[in-house]
Amino acid sequence: MRPLQTDRAFFEQLYHEYEQKIFHRAYAILHNKEQAEDTTQDVFEQLYIERRKLKKLDDLHLKKMILLIVKNKSIDLYRRNQTQTKFTKEQNKQNKKETEQNNVALFLNDLMIEDTFSETTVGLGEPYHQVFMYRVFYGLTTRETAHLMNTSETTVRKQYERAKNKVKAIIRGKQHD
Repeated sequence: MRPLQTDRAFFEQLYHEYEQKIFHRAYAILHNKEQAEDTTQDVFEQLYIERRKLKKLDDLHLKKMILLIVKNKSIDLYRRNQTQTKFTKEQNKQNKKETEQNNVALFLNDLMIEDTFSETTVGLGEPYHQVFMYRVFYGLTTRETAHLMNTSETTVRKQYERAKNKVKAIIRGKQHD
């Protein structure tokens, strides 16, 4: 049991005695200075809330209580970090997948620039080659392509989709060579 002292005096004593110990304990778990500082602040906020209960503890039990609070808060933050890291990795995988899909369009642009567009699309066969040429090389819309080919927009969309899939397969084959 501690001698009678004001809440303010007790809390100031706690701060001076335990601030560095709390920080170092949090840093040992988190390995991040800013997060250890945040955890130290969070611990002192909780200690302030529980100051009347803590005043009733002897030194040994007080120290154990403080270390338990630091440990729990640090581990909670560490777990949140792990969850965020896992989420970030999953997002990066998704972004990479989307980027790879977008790379097909970039690769097609490169093909046009390098004048190898025809070389890549020659294996498409008709009418896929023609639809693909109108849509990609000439930049025509589905409606314009359908009008030029005297067919429906639905047919053009389907042929264009099939042509894109064939070109993707061709490109993958070239990238792996």
